[in-house]
Amino acid sequence: MKPPEKHTFDSIWGHEAARRLVPRLLSAGRLPHAILLTGPPSIGKRSLAFAMAKAILSAGKPVTASRLDAPGPAPAKRKVPPPEEEQGAGDDLFGGAEEDLFGEQQEPDLFGATEGEEAPAAPEPEKAPPEPEPEPAPKAKKSKPRKRPPKREPVPEEPPPAPAPLPHRATFEGYDPRVCRLVEAAYPPGADEEGRPCGGGHMDLTIVEPTGNRRGILVNQVRYLQEIGAIAPVEGAFRVVLLFGADTVTPEGGNSILKLLEEPPGYLVLSLVADQASRVLPTIRSRCSEVPMGPLPEALLAEKLREEEGLEPSLAEVAAALSEGRPGVALSVVETGLLDKRRRVFEARLDVDRFGVEALASAAARLDKEGAMNETLWLLLSFVRDRLVRKLVPDEPGLVTHRDTIDLLDSVTARPELLDAEADRLLEAYRILLHPFVPNSRAALQMALWPED
Repeated sequence: MKPPEKHTFDSIWGHEAARRLVPRLLSAGRLPHAILLTGPPSIGKRSLAFAMAKAILSAGKPVTASRLDAPGPAPAKRKVPPPEEEQGAGDDLFGGAEEDLFGEQQEPDLFGATEGEEAPAAPEPEKAPPEPEPEPAPKAKKSKPRKRPPKREPVPEEPPPAPAPLPHRATFEGYDPRVCRLVEAAYPPGADEEGRPCGGGHMDLTIVEPTGNRRGILVNQVRYLQEIGAIAPVEGAFRVVLLFGADTVTPEGGNSILKLLEEPPGYLVLSLVADQASRVLPTIRSRCSEVPMGPLPEALLAEKLREEEGLEPSLAEVAAALSEGRPGVALSVVETGLLDKRRRVFEARLDVDRFGVEALASAAARLDKEGAMNETLWLLLSFVRDRLVRKLVPDEPGLVTHRDTIDLLDSVTARPELLDAEADRLLEAYRILLHPFVPNSRAALQMALWPED
């Protein structure tokens, strides 16, 4: 099967609804600025994230300055009136002549006469009533109103440009081969001394994931996304960020992501991948469009293994059942050869039941030579589970994982309570192996195969 970075929508197994999501949103112009892919490990989230990145970067035309700035209508230019309509230098703001503080005019005078002409006689004031009253204060004389020119609306010389469309409204018409090659060349991403991603590949794609032996994402890696988000796309209409391990981001790093999610640029699309959705910060999860992904049906996974990997039907069914519907685990079982060494591991385990504690050391030595101890413990745990199934429900062979080893499962009988206790010891041994300072893995295996008392 192809690596995750080489996947497209057509090559991903299952998840039909999730595969149709991005093309449908691109065509409708409703592509969200953040997508959160959640689900168990090895379910296909990384493959889908790379397929989405290729589709988004392949959609749309190159961005121009007008599309990025998205300017509104330009301000209209005011038309200058002709010289004959210009007002005099002495006119006030309302189109009339200049007035002093007491309402008197300088030019023309109170009765509309200009300088050098005789002013008409002023009208006689009204007679006062017979009662002796104080003389009324002189009224301010009104000036003759001047006819104002009609107000002209500013007419633009050319119509203003329409607002530019949002950059994320583009139609996905198929994968661009050049974009696919550049995206595949961007993985695995490099990192500088501070943990910030760097390297080749597509100029509008940024990949962030835990580096080295670290289990989480560094704060510097997340803060670097703010610098990336401020840079406009170079080759297309979008800038895509793939963040693997969103459930390992610290609260300090989550605040940096939150700032980017609250006011994202129109061209930025974040694709976050998390194994456990409950560990993603609630403030980040609430601002993303979550796409949950579940295990595939065992029948569908077994069919894909037969058609694309060329496995025998019986082995394909065992790999699908052993992986519990996770394509990545099923392919790992096939590639590492776990299907071939199962019978040797099961025979060594049954020798302990047949010959007692005397065969414990030799059985542990044989199991230790079979490869990685965590894989051996995983096979032993599934073997204990099948033995319990055969003991409790012997009439249901479809519940058995290792269906091609029924003869070994029924060769030695054991009490259910002993098998249940053995399963607990195997889980404890697996937990011990996760510690970086394990003195002797073979000793941990012996403790799992035989009770202390």
